Amino acid sequence: MVIFIAIALIIFGTVAWYIYSRGALALEGNSMLSAFTWAFWLLVATFFVGQILERGEPGVIATIISRIGSVGLALFLYLFLFVLFVDFVRVLQHYFHFIPTSLTSGILSGKMLFIYGISLSTMITIGGFINARNPIVKEINLEINKKDSKRDSLKVLLATDVHLGVMLGKNHVQKLVRQINDQKPDIVLFGGDLVDHNPKPVMKQDLGIYIEKINAPLGVYAVTGNHEFMGNPDVTIDYFTKHGVTYIRDTIFNIDGIVQILGRDDKDKSQFTQEVRKSLDEIMNNSISNLPLLLVDHQPVEYDIASKKGVDLMMSGHTHKGQLWPLSILTNLVYENHFGLMQKADTWFYTSSGYGTWGPPVRVGNRPELVVFNLSFK
Repeated sequence: MVIFIAIALIIFGTVAWYIYSRGALALEGNSMLSAFTWAFWLLVATFFVGQILERGEPGVIATIISRIGSVGLALFLYLFLFVLFVDFVRVLQHYFHFIPTSLTSGILSGKMLFIYGISLSTMITIGGFINARNPIVKEINLEINKKDSKRDSLKVLLATDVHLGVMLGKNHVQKLVRQINDQKPDIVLFGGDLVDHNPKPVMKQDLGIYIEKINAPLGVYAVTGNHEFMGNPDVTIDYFTKHGVTYIRDTIFNIDGIVQILGRDDKDKSQFTQEVRKSLDEIMNNSISNLPLLLVDHQPVEYDIASKKGVDLMMSGHTHKGQLWPLSILTNLVYENHFGLMQKADTWFYTSSGYGTWGPPVRVGNRPELVVFNLSFK
């Protein structure tokens, strides 16, 4: 984890310097340069300071600093892409001279390109900020060929990657609970990363009192994600358990002879603890073969194993569908199914884009979501 953080800081610092150097070059000799320099490096500092503060017990000022710095990270991404594109065109211009001098000294001058870059990146970031605060509800109808259930249908709601904490607090969880209850689900499943690594801000705001208001006749269940293990998983689990959430950790719950829910600890558990999660073979010793089996695993991995073991529906999150385009290109390369519904043999797999955000409270190129599965048993 230390190595990962060190690499991330080096990359971020390099990218920040690249953006600044190109901006400073564009404003060379302009009175705007001094203001740009102060504003840019203040925003960089705000991000670093915010990351440190939010890992303690952040108050109002620390929360504001952290939020500004995190939004700034999204802004930096799109400034970086803009500068990279401009430099690419400049290389082509050097060899092919396809842009007239009248344009490069006019509407495509360094100063004007600076204004375009700042304006475009700001608009994308603001749009992504608004988008991240307006989750949608997606409904999926599936038939499962298991006849032993005491019911012929079931409404299951999946909420992954809520990321409660410094970035997303009271308003976020209140909207979540309202949207969940509007769907009138039989069961609610939290698919990991219910907290954004640090449970202290969640407990300080006592966000669990809102989770208690979820109405689900057959229960509210959760699995751990990698962010629970980044923080203090025992504290997080104990807190939400007291507020009506049942954690399913490498075991199977038989819900009143209606459905089986298999919950797995996150696959990255061993990176943060001395323990390794159980295999599906170990967990499924007590499963009932002809009772519908739902698997909740935070990361969309081990699809072939799940399919061979007779899982009917596996639900995951983790990827956020990249959260900030074009990072979705990377998640699509890394995971067999980084978003949406797919089927292998008799098993359905769904990867959710998630309800919340990690880092910048901004989403570009995807929508936050709750997923309602209308299951019929044949």
